[in-house]
Amino acid sequence: MLGAYWQYQIPLWAVFFLFLILLLIPMEVGFRLGSRARRLHPDPEGETRGDITLNGMLTLLALMLAFTYSFCVSRADLRKTAIITEVNTIGTAFLRADLLPEPGRTDVRQRLYEYAKSRYVEPGSITTLEGMEKVVARSEEIQSTIWPAIKTAIRQDGEITAPEKALIVSAVNDLLDSHTSRMAVIYDRLPTSVLILLLLIAGTSLAVGAFHSSLNGHAIRWRMTLFACIVASLMYLILDYDIMMRGLIQVDHQSLAQLIHEMEATLP
Repeated sequence: MLGAYWQYQIPLWAVFFLFLILLLIPMEVGFRLGSRARRLHPDPEGETRGDITLNGMLTLLALMLAFTYSFCVSRADLRKTAIITEVNTIGTAFLRADLLPEPGRTDVRQRLYEYAKSRYVEPGSITTLEGMEKVVARSEEIQSTIWPAIKTAIRQDGEITAPEKALIVSAVNDLLDSHTSRMAVIYDRLPTSVLILLLLIAGTSLAVGAFHSSLNGHAIRWRMTLFACIVASLMYLILDYDIMMRGLIQVDHQSLAQLIHEMEATLP
């Protein structure tokens, strides 16, 4: 499902250097073109026009970085919320399953426990899209056994009232819905086209800045290179927020780990 997103299929350290190279190339081209233009056609008025263009490009770059960063941070917050919601629904279903008579009670609670374990991902343990898809497939396989177990348990002989049955069914429905919501926010990613547009604007801005600097006779490469490194770092941070499953910024699964520990303690 994420196979078309090339930025999630290469190591993150390589992503940073790829961004940096894609920014340094147009910067160097701008330096060379500016030096050539200065030698051939000295034009003070052209310098003013270049300054206006540079200001506009840098403003556009700042807006794009701000909006893209905000998009990825908001998606990261939604993923945190989805995990908390799922923890609450699994915990509620596990508690309400205690209303079921035996032997269905133990069977349902054991399946919920196994499902919770399948939803926990150790930070940094998944480094490829294939790995994440395997974890999701395993989780959905366990999830598919919960509803049949619930139906069998509520139909067995025992003292369980209709309202109690409704509570249990409602809790399981919420659990299934939370899975759908969590998968939706996991697969909601920064479009590749937006990332390419951001690279295009950043590269063009650096090229215009380098051209204008060289045209004025102040081609100090280390300052432009430092600026390129900062922009590449910001773009890396944006992708790190969006990638979630590996990198420096990861979603905290501690609440789910705590729930699994509590469920394990109550099972026979």
